[in-house]
Amino acid sequence: MDIWLLEDDFRIAAIHADYIRAIQPEAQVQQFLSGASLIESLTHTTPPTVLLMDLYIPDVKGYDLVAYVRAHYPEIYIMMVTAAAEREHVEALFSYGVFDYIVKPFDEARLQKAFQQLHVTRLAFQKKMHFTQHDLDMLFNRNSNSSASTEKALPKGIDTFTLEQVIHLFKEQKYTTLTATQLSEVIGTSRSTARRYLEYLVEMNVLETKLLYGTVGRPERNYVLRETYEQN
Repeated sequence: MDIWLLEDDFRIAAIHADYIRAIQPEAQVQQFLSGASLIESLTHTTPPTVLLMDLYIPDVKGYDLVAYVRAHYPEIYIMMVTAAAEREHVEALFSYGVFDYIVKPFDEARLQKAFQQLHVTRLAFQKKMHFTQHDLDMLFNRNSNSSASTEKALPKGIDTFTLEQVIHLFKEQKYTTLTATQLSEVIGTSRSTARRYLEYLVEMNVLETKLLYGTVGRPERNYVLRETYEQN
């Protein structure tokens, strides 16, 4: 996956690039310090999958650049990374169809959440020919009121959206059993993060573990849906 980053402050650009590489180590990250250089590259090279960009770029109006990318490269997922949090900016950029809006300063965890949602979205478009209402809710209703009430009760490092996604994988029988490694590939997280969600669901009596014994090495923990939960 190619990820382009438009940020005119080279120091901030370097920090954001480090965040991206930590979250997406296999991605090809390219940095741009001006709108002109970005447009030039768009014209002569293959467009990226993702464009992270600030609204305030000295040589180009941010709105104009977003509109240009939307008109000529609609397949690019645009993530705004900006200090502009005023209503007029948020409302206008929302109407342009940006994929996510991240307010500076932010931490790596917030960016990771954006890429998790991106992974879910891309995977859905790659594999599905028809969408259920639940599928659409997962894509479009990322911060539903029903989720908001449970978010506060969740432990640190567990967010409602990802938790619901993991439960859905088992309840809809997309997977009857998963290891932490397999889940990390499905939802686009690290193995430790995937294990955190699986172990939390074990604590909540949603999942149970079974040991898988291979030919060599230590047995691997497999996670399966508890029968009592499946019937509810």
